[in-house]
Amino acid sequence: MKLIVLMSTYNGEKYIREQLDSLLRQTVKPYKILIRDDGSKDDTMRILEEYASEYPIISYYSGKNMGPAKSFWNLIVNCENADYYALCDQDDVWFEDKLETAVNMLEKEGKDIPLLYCSKYTLTDKDLNPIDSNVSRLYGFSDFAHSLLYHTAPGCTFVFNDAARKKIAKYDVEKEYCIIHDAIIHKVVAMFGKVILDRDSHMYYRQHGNNQIGMDANVFKVFIGRVSRFINGKIRNYRSNTAKSLLHVYGAEVDSDKRELLRIVANYMDDPKLKKELLRKKCFKTGTVNDFFFEILVLVNYI
Repeated sequence: MKLIVLMSTYNGEKYIREQLDSLLRQTVKPYKILIRDDGSKDDTMRILEEYASEYPIISYYSGKNMGPAKSFWNLIVNCENADYYALCDQDDVWFEDKLETAVNMLEKEGKDIPLLYCSKYTLTDKDLNPIDSNVSRLYGFSDFAHSLLYHTAPGCTFVFNDAARKKIAKYDVEKEYCIIHDAIIHKVVAMFGKVILDRDSHMYYRQHGNNQIGMDANVFKVFIGRVSRFINGKIRNYRSNTAKSLLHVYGAEVDSDKRELLRIVANYMDDPKLKKELLRKKCFKTGTVNDFFFEILVLVNYI
């Protein structure tokens, strides 16, 4: 079994040693830990050189600053072939059983279809003290319809197989719409294969104020952040724009039912009948208060 850990780094000198050490302690050893540095200006590259010289499974390369989405995508499309690929952030700490648990769950499913494992995580402060927060829960959905609207888990929990990588690699983030890489991966695998949810945590997800991507344990701050992004338009129509890109790339090969769901989310703003379908279809519902907010966002053309 050949598993490659893919890590993107950027100015990660403060925490990266702890993360690399946790990768080296895994009960299932990675075949390779491949790192792309996204133009760091601190001592990250020196630390990578130090670890690579001591541990042959670690290799790295650097490039211009592209941001986390394109940096991770560069790793995914350019790494060598393997059975499994795990995405890794520079500032977390993995429990020793993280890769073993993921591989065991993936191996039960075979390798013929795209597979994505994702899990719960333990949200912590900068010193790895766990934070009691409902942010660290998983959404209970692994189907395609809900993947178009909700993130199931952050990409740092992801492990996927080679069939998934081959499908994912068809999506060109230089040409297509992409806010963040893990959302595209999740949607593509849900479209063509199976998403596996692990209800247990196998990692510390560190929040320290300088995260390139991250969560906030304060629910009020999360809400204010969403309102702010809505007002200044940074993520307005993120879901519909993503659906348009997925339809453009995969529309010819996805089955008709899923193509129709893509079409509804992609084009609801331009067709009142599609907006009505988006509001009506039970497959998009969660049975929670989120449904109320979802309907409001659809009505104001935000989705």
